[in-house]
Amino acid sequence: MIAYAISFIIFRYSQLMKIKQLILIIGVLLSIGACRKDVFLTDSSVKLSFSKDTLTFDTVFTSIGSATRYFKIYNRENKKIKITDIKLAGGADSHFRMNVDGIAGIEAKDVEIAANDSLYIFAAVTVDPNNLANPFVIEDSILFSTNGNSQSVILNAWGQNAHFIYDSVIQSSQTWTNDLPYVIINSMLVDTGVTLTIEGSCRIYNHPNSRIYVAGTLIINPSCIDSVIFQGDRLEQYFQDLPGRWQGIHFLKGSINNEINCTTIKDAEIGVRVDSLPINGIPNLIMRRVKIKNMLYSGILGITAVIRGENLLVFNCGQNNCFQTILGGDYQFSNCTFANYSNTVINHQEPSVYLSNYYAVDNVIYGLAACNAVFNNCIIWGGLEQEISLDFLGTAVGNATFNSCCIKSDSTLQGSWFKNDPLFINFSEDDYHLSSGSPCINSGTDISGINIDLDGNSRIAGSYDIGAYEKQ
Repeated sequence: MIAYAISFIIFRYSQLMKIKQLILIIGVLLSIGACRKDVFLTDSSVKLSFSKDTLTFDTVFTSIGSATRYFKIYNRENKKIKITDIKLAGGADSHFRMNVDGIAGIEAKDVEIAANDSLYIFAAVTVDPNNLANPFVIEDSILFSTNGNSQSVILNAWGQNAHFIYDSVIQSSQTWTNDLPYVIINSMLVDTGVTLTIEGSCRIYNHPNSRIYVAGTLIINPSCIDSVIFQGDRLEQYFQDLPGRWQGIHFLKGSINNEINCTTIKDAEIGVRVDSLPINGIPNLIMRRVKIKNMLYSGILGITAVIRGENLLVFNCGQNNCFQTILGGDYQFSNCTFANYSNTVINHQEPSVYLSNYYAVDNVIYGLAACNAVFNNCIIWGGLEQEISLDFLGTAVGNATFNSCCIKSDSTLQGSWFKNDPLFINFSEDDYHLSSGSPCINSGTDISGINIDLDGNSRIAGSYDIGAYEKQ
């Protein structure tokens, strides 16, 4: 009996030990599983993906109103991500409000996104468009911090009332007055056979990547009073004089009788582009008393076009030229100043004026056409040793004549011209008036019909100055 009892006790003890070991093993496995649930990616190279990089509130507000938009955040990884911080950059002073996955506030911390999952962020803005204290464009951003890696999504809305031209085709002739600014979003087209007239004092603001296409006719400021301005739609100090903020004005093949008078075009990619010879020799475009400045590429680009210009100032054009022709055309400029210098945002490497009679891609020539250009009383100057290039090939006519011009060049050019510093008052401050002692004073030739300068000052018969400005 005693031996049996001892055997039973040993058996029961061994069974209990196995159960305890089993329980311990199960507990360890459960704890490991629990730990794995809480494992997050901590690599600083991990980035979030967003459905949009900019959230635009393009609602046209005519009175105090609110709009809500949303975007999604994606975790493209195979493990969980913890976003340490999501916040409105403007904080409590922001015009915008934010809701992160159903929770409202200006900041959210330790937001988790499961592997290959996403979450919504809603943003809202309330605008009083008649409050002139508002900036024209209201902007903020939502900031994300993940494993020390910072990302953002931009928020923007219209802070003041305006005429909004959104992906529009203008199909009937009309006139824009200066009652409110005009904002062009995602480009617009003046259709074939249609005339758009823009009166003096109008302000035309262009959203990034927007372009004004003209297949019909565009007439700007026909009375030449109170300058019209074309520019980007961001007005904060940081964006002042920043090239490439919109794409420019593009006159398409078949467009004729266009006029640009007393106008400033600035901060675009190409200020004015004109395509193809017009019908019956009628000029594609006439420009009078126009400033074109701070272009990413060219100020004026003519592609087999007919352009006439007088009293133009074209300056600060970056990667290409103030005036450029491709595949020839017919051009005449009188009392114009083309000037280019490098500055903090412009890297001036190409001549101010470039004329060619061909079209080429990757050094392969695809076409030749006659190029005729006449420059009267013009200044062509800048920071390079050679500020003009005549690039004429083949048997097509290539002809450029310079009458009473001031040109920075060592080339042999046709006509009457000289190479002497025009002595601008201060080109670094965009002041291209002539200083006392400038060789351009009283050195020009009288030109019929051009009796005032860019500022509207009279030119004196027999003593015209060279360039866009008459010395007062």
